[in-house]
Amino acid sequence: MIVLGIDTATSLVSVAVADGRDVLAASESRSDRRHAEDLTPMVEFVVKRAKLTLAEIEAIAVNVGPGLFTGMRVGIATAQALAQVLGVRLVGIDGLTALAASVPAAALGECDVVVPTIDTRRREVAWSLHRVGDDGTTTSVAPPRVGSLADLVLTVRERGQNCRLIGEFARRNAEEIREAVGAQAWCVTFGDESLDFPHARAITQLAIDKLLEDYSQDDSHDDSEGEGDAVEVATVAALYLRDADADIHWSTRSSA
Repeated sequence: MIVLGIDTATSLVSVAVADGRDVLAASESRSDRRHAEDLTPMVEFVVKRAKLTLAEIEAIAVNVGPGLFTGMRVGIATAQALAQVLGVRLVGIDGLTALAASVPAAALGECDVVVPTIDTRRREVAWSLHRVGDDGTTTSVAPPRVGSLADLVLTVRERGQNCRLIGEFARRNAEEIREAVGAQAWCVTFGDESLDFPHARAITQLAIDKLLEDYSQDDSHDDSEGEGDAVEVATVAALYLRDADADIHWSTRSSA
């Protein structure tokens, strides 16, 4: 199954094409404001680099957040448009789960829980908890949350296990987090720069897992009906976790 993955939910814009477990091509660009400008040329580049055409893409996967509001909207709108035009399945993937899944099994060591973090601005951070299995895979054990650094620290302290915090936010605030955790700081470790942001490579792999699961559960699945199915599912919702700045400002003005 050939999947095109798109991730514009953070300041790292990335696109990847995978054929099953093999990532054929990938591209990334660090940008806070050029998501829309960078995305289309990157899609064209990775498809060409993979020696494919868009017509050969069988599914589109996109990071639906949490992250930057404008970035999420750009990625989701592009993914939905491509899925509609190509008549293929569209899969939305939680970026925190993608980030947790990116941690190499060999790097987990004695870690019990992976805590991916994404900076959502306004001095807030999004995070979730993922238990580490004996085989090095991660499984979500708590839904995504958004809050302050103090809220994140409280979650870690209450967990009381060896936690590996990953993501740019956690790495950038590592010393403050260690200090706030206090006597339990022994149980906190941090990922390196390679785990700062979710990437389209992980988005494609999680999408393939989801598609295979969906197909196995749908006994009535018929490839000849794929085009009609794609039209029905070619929409995904953004995982905002909080109101957008524009909505907050409008509510404030309306109640004034």
